[in-house]
Amino acid sequence: MRVSGQGEADRESGRDKSVANEDSVLREVDEALDEERQWAFFQKNGPALIVGAALLVVGVAGWQFWSHMKTQQAEEQALELSAAVDLLAEDPVAGRAALDKVAEEGGGYGALATLRQANSYAAGGERLKAVELYREVANGDAPRRLREFAQLRAALLSLNDGRDAVMSDLGGLAEEDGPYSYHAREILGVAALNEKDYESAVVAFNELALDMSAPEGVRERATEFAQLAEEAKAGVNIFGETRLEDVMSSVGADDGASAPAETTATGDAPEDAAEDSESGAAADDPDDPSHEE
Repeated sequence: MRVSGQGEADRESGRDKSVANEDSVLREVDEALDEERQWAFFQKNGPALIVGAALLVVGVAGWQFWSHMKTQQAEEQALELSAAVDLLAEDPVAGRAALDKVAEEGGGYGALATLRQANSYAAGGERLKAVELYREVANGDAPRRLREFAQLRAALLSLNDGRDAVMSDLGGLAEEDGPYSYHAREILGVAALNEKDYESAVVAFNELALDMSAPEGVRERATEFAQLAEEAKAGVNIFGETRLEDVMSSVGADDGASAPAETTATGDAPEDAAEDSESGAAADDPDDPSHEE
């Protein structure tokens, strides 16, 4: 019985070795087939793969080069704009010409240059030219905050052209949830006052005066305007009085309020600079947190 049991164990061991050898052979065959399939695939698609990899490398390198050039271009534009603004203070004619060259280059700094030109014309009493330039920025592809600022300034200077012109320049700015919406509502109220639509003016200014989310300066002016509108409703002639001109001047209708962003050579993004200078829209505190979106 012992001999028979030993023989059985040997046979089992032999079968296990045979199976192991067969598995090893099969794995080697599979590996060989895989290598052949891979080689065949590479022979068929290798050139395309190599070209694709080369294009990927070239694309990444091209993108990095493009980014570097854009950054360098922005820095150069910032320097040009800063120099043009300095020249504008010394020689308005030469300064406007220099700003025009920056504006032709486009982009955020180009829009800032156009705004600077418009401010210069407004300060010099050339209202129509200023309005034209503000509208150019408002209808262009500048960063959003610069376009909104341009809308606001165009609307302020359009008060002399009637409420329809003001509403056209503002568009939907008064209804939007942004830092300039309060100033847009204020301008619409002034336009109603100019049209002697005192009822609409009273409603607009009272709503604005009670809106605690509005900047403090806007609320204070709205209170003054509401009082003037109430007096006008009662039959008091408010036009031509110093009070009305003073309040309107505080909104910025009679001056060339500063454009967003006194750009320096730091290369800061124009849209960031615009948000830091939103006070130019209505002469409010530039550090007022209510101006931030």
